Amino acid sequence: MVLSPKNVSITGIELAERTRKHFDEVVQQGDWTHNVFIYEFDASISMYHAFCAGSIISEKRVLTSAHCFVTNRKKPRRQFHLVRFVANVLSTVVKASDAGTKNGKNGTQWRKMDHVYTQKFFKFPAFNLAVATMTQPWKFNKYVTKIPYASVNMDFDGVCIATAVRATTSWATVKYLYREEVEMIQRKECEKRLYRNCRLYICSEYEHQERDVFSETEGGSLVCFDTGDPAEVDTKQGVLVAVTSVINADLPSLHMRVPQITPTNTPMGPSAGSPVPLHTRGPPESP
Repeated sequence: MVLSPKNVSITGIELAERTRKHFDEVVQQGDWTHNVFIYEFDASISMYHAFCAGSIISEKRVLTSAHCFVTNRKKPRRQFHLVRFVANVLSTVVKASDAGTKNGKNGTQWRKMDHVYTQKFFKFPAFNLAVATMTQPWKFNKYVTKIPYASVNMDFDGVCIATAVRATTSWATVKYLYREEVEMIQRKECEKRLYRNCRLYICSEYEHQERDVFSETEGGSLVCFDTGDPAEVDTKQGVLVAVTSVINADLPSLHMRVPQITPTNTPMGPSAGSPVPLHTRGPPESP
């Protein structure tokens, strides 16, 4: 089913207002409340560096990209005991002194990962969804909330919002959280341009000219508004429709559709086969 811009995005004056609000504007605390950055600790410089993003979908679950954590052979990419999920944080680099075992500075919330569940048939970029469970629940407030995720498969026509990061200068190593306007591309057109089957994905491309100043974030959310999806209860918050998987500069980017997950005890839906849990408890904890 293809939904038109009239009932998926916002058209006319309202679209212009949404564009002014989201494009080329750094996210402030309380603006993108479901987003988390996923960090790994670098003991050599006592810093946490973000390697992916994710979306809070329940009190103890974060939806992200499997590619962030495992190889196609399900081998760990990271030292899981050094990984932290952080909500209400705006930069990709954090000093160890600003971190916390549960709550850090400026209202940030730090969580350790208990397990990560990947889809059985994951082979990047196909079936590239992962659900990470936290050892402690998130504390929901005006700065940290969960986001509903799509309950049906739809193709969208119009503009949605992707999680992105941007460096303030060309030489900066720290990037900051932004929300990026992206234009939806119909499946047939996307397949024609990428020479691949796009059944599992939602395709997008950047709508504005200054594309190179932004970078979409793997594992980050693609959020659409006024979709008509039963899961979307607040049109101002929107609904999470996909997770960013493949980021292309001059070709459409691929976002893995999310209706394949379920809110039951099985984090992944039947279309992907059985979930594969990866225990993350390992060596003694680092800072």
